[in-house]
Amino acid sequence: MIYRGTSKKGSTRCGVCGETLKDISTRIGVCPTCVRTRPDESRIRIEKVHAESREMFGLPTRPAANPDGTECKLCFLGCRLGPSQKGYCGIRNGGRSSLRNDGRTRALLTHYYDPLPTNCVADWVCPGGTGAGFPQYAYDSGPEVGYYNLAVFFEACNFNCLYCQNWSFKKNQLSPRWTGLGTLVDAVNVNTSCICFFGGDPGPQLPFAFRLAKAAQEKRSGKILRICWETNGTMNPVWLKKMTALSLESGGCVKIDLKTWNPGTHRALCGWGNEKVLENFARVADWVSERKSPPPLVASTPLVPGYIDEDEIYGLASFIARINPDIPYALLAFAPQFLMDDSPTTSTDLARRCLEAAKRAGLTRVRLGNEHLLC
Repeated sequence: MIYRGTSKKGSTRCGVCGETLKDISTRIGVCPTCVRTRPDESRIRIEKVHAESREMFGLPTRPAANPDGTECKLCFLGCRLGPSQKGYCGIRNGGRSSLRNDGRTRALLTHYYDPLPTNCVADWVCPGGTGAGFPQYAYDSGPEVGYYNLAVFFEACNFNCLYCQNWSFKKNQLSPRWTGLGTLVDAVNVNTSCICFFGGDPGPQLPFAFRLAKAAQEKRSGKILRICWETNGTMNPVWLKKMTALSLESGGCVKIDLKTWNPGTHRALCGWGNEKVLENFARVADWVSERKSPPPLVASTPLVPGYIDEDEIYGLASFIARINPDIPYALLAFAPQFLMDDSPTTSTDLARRCLEAAKRAGLTRVRLGNEHLLC
């Protein structure tokens, strides 16, 4: 059965401590305090919720672990795929043709032209939105009006966020419609000043993204064409280095979504811990000093009511500030979606407290995005 967003706002009791859950989504079934402080006791219930949310779309509930299978080395999950086993991201299986082509020579994606300036996580610091880096990386000293971002939405992900804002892409994996490289190369034209790879997540289909980026740059040789990534940050560090180098060279950026600070909260919301995310964020941050403007790294966090509060934001912001206090950080107002569609929308009060917490932690470049959603 396909999820149709039928949950209703209400209340239930925490499956660990028995406290009534109020003013937050009831789908996880474990209160914010317990997911942070009693992760082992919370895990069974949380894993059940995540498994059920994936079974609806025919996706594996755990990474493939066939000892005789072929290892996928794109991300931290390291799926080992037997001939009939599908990777956790849903992109490829252990068959020779799938391993050679899926997410490499062809991809599950949608693409469209996004007029600049656009509602991008980094629009407040990027060349397309501000003219940062003009004339080397931008066509104008201000917003690039008249130019477009080729937005490439990859329909796969190696996380399982219960509040995913773009969850409907999972339906497409039931009846895959593959897109070849030529279609995307043809879409790059004289008005394309940047390409943004997002999703889902670009991680499961990085080989295709790099082939596209190279072909697009050859097509637009000598012209500005920034390459940007919006990602959960869990790819193999070897691939991450390639991504960062490409963005640094082209004037683009790597935008990493730091979803939570507490690993228990991260596992509850996204299905996995956040250790690899934080490690990879620090790796990209090593490159920040190589280009002051536009910044090559941008962080963001969705303000999910109940689970993401000022303590979570202070933890994340302190982590960023210890690395480099000038890394831009966007706090994103949240609208209820997917299995957390019974969650409240981010309140103005929560947003204010989180914004203050990020600044108190020492960050110099913080903003609130999606303010129109605040209630």
